[in-house]
Amino acid sequence: MEINPPVLVSFSVTRQCNLRCRQCYSESVETPHPAELTTGEAHKLISEISRSGARLLIFDGGEPLMRPDLCDLITYAREIGLRPLLGTNASLIDDAMAQKLKSAGLAAAAISLDASNAATHDEIRGQAGSFDQAIAGMQALRRAGIPFQIGPCITAHTLGELPKIAEWGKKLGAIAMEVFDYIPSGRAKQSTGWELDSEQKHQLVRQIIDQQLNSDEILYRCIGIPQYWVEVEKTVPEEVVMTKFVRTCCGAGVRYACVLYDGTVFPCMVLQKAVGNVRETPFDVLWQDSEVFATLRNRDGLEGKCGTCAYRTVCGGARCRVYETTGSLTAADDACWFKPEELTKR
Repeated sequence: MEINPPVLVSFSVTRQCNLRCRQCYSESVETPHPAELTTGEAHKLISEISRSGARLLIFDGGEPLMRPDLCDLITYAREIGLRPLLGTNASLIDDAMAQKLKSAGLAAAAISLDASNAATHDEIRGQAGSFDQAIAGMQALRRAGIPFQIGPCITAHTLGELPKIAEWGKKLGAIAMEVFDYIPSGRAKQSTGWELDSEQKHQLVRQIIDQQLNSDEILYRCIGIPQYWVEVEKTVPEEVVMTKFVRTCCGAGVRYACVLYDGTVFPCMVLQKAVGNVRETPFDVLWQDSEVFATLRNRDGLEGKCGTCAYRTVCGGARCRVYETTGSLTAADDACWFKPEELTKR
């Protein structure tokens, strides 16, 4: 079986964060982990990621701007041919920091914005003022000429917020919106009643599709609900799909992987099944040889409705949620709203 290189690798450079987000997959805290990769080890990892054939590297956290050598790591990634991206809450970005990131070679940023108003966003993020700081950070990025996208995590309590968040994105100059489903992983396990049920997931997917159909300003992607693409293929004319939509599926171990601050490799930031550690095995070797990755890539090995679905190669079910709820990498995704007879190609 031919193994394609990853498209995107996420490197969570630190667990340290200045916020206490209730949906945090990494359970970030105020202090760095004592076993965080050193600058030299981070350079070695970045070289291995490049060697794996990856094109995009996103520096994530925690809050990556709390790591002192972040700009050095961004510059190194750029120098060896990767496109460096940043995932941040933007609260630490002012004009001076935006210019530092620009000089380091940052290509683009993804900013967390979970609501259209300060009260809701700040409650989710665990810090008063974080909404205004995020807005100010995006404005600074725009002045520096760094493209950015907005990444809301939608919960059962914020399902109606998406159109309003999109308006903020348009006003601020965001080029895209990457909508995340709330997955009970990491600290998020502590917030009960936040996860969308199947009907709400379907409702969110319809919102995203409708937003995309009516927008030429922002490109939408959906993370954590791979049935999104099935809904697109089944309901949107092919000529419109080709011109306005970007395919998003469960890419864990297929075109994406995550490396934590201590070198642990996961298939995805919210699919926390350890693959190995880059201190023991180079990332590019793990990408090629991991049995966990091999299991995720074998869509014919899926069980139940996912195993018989004609869309299993472009969807695959939300492997992160399946793993968190069942402990299995191959079980059926019981949050899928489609009936078995609907899962045939048109």
